[in-house]
Amino acid sequence: MSTVKTLGESNVPKLAQASSAETVSQLWFKTKPISRKFCYRAVQLQLETISSDQGHDESHGNVSWSWFELVVFKDGQSEEPVIKNGQPLVWKSHNNRTDPLDTRAADSLHFGIIFDRRHDLFDLIEIGNVIGIRVCAKHPGWINDAQYGRLRAKYVHYDLFSPMAWHVGEGLEASTNEAVTDGVYTLTPPTECHLISKTDEQTDAIWFTTPILDENTIPKFQDIQLFTTARHQGVLPEGATGIWSWFDIVILDTPESTQPKVKDGRVLVWLSHEVPAGQLGDVEQDGKLFGPDHEIFTHLQPGNVIAVRPSTRFAGWELHAQSARLVVRLSNKGRTGGVPRSQVDWAKVIKRNKDLQAALEQYLTKATSHKDPAAVSVETTLLTQELRADRDDNYGEGERPLRLLSLDGGGVRGISALHILKDIMGKVTGDKNAKPCDYFDMMAGTSTGGLIAIMLGRLRMSIDECIDAYEDLASEIFGAGPISKVVNGATTGARYSGDTLANAVKKVIGKHAEGNNPDAPMLDPEDGCKVFVLACRADDLSNSVATHLRTYTNKEVEKSFNEYKIWEAARATSAAPTYFTRIKLGDHEYIDGGVGFNNPVLLLMGEARLYFGFARPIGCLVTIGTGMNPNVVLPDVSNNPVGNIITTAGTIKSMWELVTTSEHANIMARNLLDSNLYFRFNVGKKLVDQTWIKQVSPTFWERIFGKEEEAQKYTEENWASLDIALDDYKQMAALVKLTLEFMTIPAENDRAKRAADKLPPKKVPKKKA
Repeated sequence: MSTVKTLGESNVPKLAQASSAETVSQLWFKTKPISRKFCYRAVQLQLETISSDQGHDESHGNVSWSWFELVVFKDGQSEEPVIKNGQPLVWKSHNNRTDPLDTRAADSLHFGIIFDRRHDLFDLIEIGNVIGIRVCAKHPGWINDAQYGRLRAKYVHYDLFSPMAWHVGEGLEASTNEAVTDGVYTLTPPTECHLISKTDEQTDAIWFTTPILDENTIPKFQDIQLFTTARHQGVLPEGATGIWSWFDIVILDTPESTQPKVKDGRVLVWLSHEVPAGQLGDVEQDGKLFGPDHEIFTHLQPGNVIAVRPSTRFAGWELHAQSARLVVRLSNKGRTGGVPRSQVDWAKVIKRNKDLQAALEQYLTKATSHKDPAAVSVETTLLTQELRADRDDNYGEGERPLRLLSLDGGGVRGISALHILKDIMGKVTGDKNAKPCDYFDMMAGTSTGGLIAIMLGRLRMSIDECIDAYEDLASEIFGAGPISKVVNGATTGARYSGDTLANAVKKVIGKHAEGNNPDAPMLDPEDGCKVFVLACRADDLSNSVATHLRTYTNKEVEKSFNEYKIWEAARATSAAPTYFTRIKLGDHEYIDGGVGFNNPVLLLMGEARLYFGFARPIGCLVTIGTGMNPNVVLPDVSNNPVGNIITTAGTIKSMWELVTTSEHANIMARNLLDSNLYFRFNVGKKLVDQTWIKQVSPTFWERIFGKEEEAQKYTEENWASLDIALDDYKQMAALVKLTLEFMTIPAENDRAKRAADKLPPKKVPKKKA
């Protein structure tokens, strides 16, 4: 028994008129997206048209150059045909010419080719595609005058392919042999499946499913296992961590569904297996065996189906699946077991991720010149990935709340952040030399904030050790005289030597790294405090890419960028334009992450969510500024002592255009956490108070303002005039004094106490297995 349905039609005339040997084609109409029902039950497809050509023409004999085509598009918005196996999915239906003596006015009802199940069209079309009808003509004088058309399909009332049923009989047949208690059923796909990722977003497809599940079948599920023959692209991207071509087992609400079922905020998806690395050809694989105690069976409801979903993620990754078998064992005795249901409010977790992603996107946009595309962050893209039901750690559910530390960039002003942190740590245990790496789960820093994060987290230095090293670094790195600055600027475009910076950092690493190795790797041999520093791809300052250089492997991203040496990462995060030359790591050059990402607090929140799990709470977030005021107006480049050096002027202008205030990130971040969990410290907010500065450090006040009448000219709007320059290391002592006084202010002292209360107990780092 069968039925015929119209997939699409049009009574709007469409004319294709050729004037040369080139084919002229006009898209006439499209169908709605192809459904599962079409793929599994349609047996024939035919186009009918009422149309004519130009009439009698003897120039080409009885050959017709007026015809109709069926074209497969990816979706309703696509304008180009789908390409498979290097060929566009386009097939000719029929010509207009039936009688060479007819006239144009003589419209005819044309019935095109009947495409049946033997035709490639049925093998290659996928759920979600649409079929378009094109009106075509070729050679001068030929036309195709289409008046009406419809595309019709014949359907049978049952699925033609596995899974049409569990077997060729009816229902679930039980064996008459009492010793046989189970039935094993093998389901296969009707076609191959090919996926190619072009972005960082996940690319996937529903390949094939089980028959519709009912009340009789669901209780009998004993186990299910997928077997595949497939390959990926063959050559893994350089620096790639993990495999990003894989097969999932998913639950669909109905056979027609194109997205997995969602329950309590989680997507009902479980990993079967990944396509292995190091293989150039097709590989036969056995997927995970989902047994009777697996939670997948507790989520099944009548009307659902279990489906196989091939998936890829990150640009360049491919999956080419040739064949598969989904083997299901059903028991007449029914299934025993089950797993407890999660108590996490997953809807709240999803909203929290979306709010953070929205804040990050706004931050990345602010970090970019208004004339250019927003800055890019892979980690931000991944925040709204589906929450999978198969995560063994349940996304950090039930684990201890996280303790995070974010350090702004700011050149020599980073000394202020160290003294603020020392004050906080002193309130934790009474010991101001308590090592932050023993209390924080993750640190992030930009520019000199990145240097501090490396010293405190990766090298596990005490704060006093870090202060001593920082002061030595500042004097050694920024000690170049005026002549050296001009020479460096004229020859390299930077006023200070990148080699001097690298060598100074190597001295610190050689003193504190394992084995006193100055070339020690970023990847930490201990499973302790996680550290990442921000660097910015220098390909083009107007198309910033926020890059996380890590001391650990984050399995949620394609590349962890942890293969570099510690000094290379320190050099990359500190390569401020006009101050230091950029550094090349791998295929790209990097500059100071402070160009756009000076306050990494939002990126730290995103990284922590990805690495530790979306459901793991944040118990304390300490973010420390370096003396930049919320209303800072960056100085005109003409006031810069090397601002007139032609080789650096363009870079200076680009940099200042792109820098945003660190407080902008702070304002967005503090709205994403409870106030009793978020602690921001920045001496900069007091540096606009002229009275306070005069009381705390008269010498500093006089150096900046001079005479009393001159001081009256300064307001918050032109505060930048009193700012300590990134390289003015001789003013570090003054800033330290201001910072120490700042931390005695009752509000700041109380904030430090409340932050300290959130930090115990001390963590014990573990050696990696």
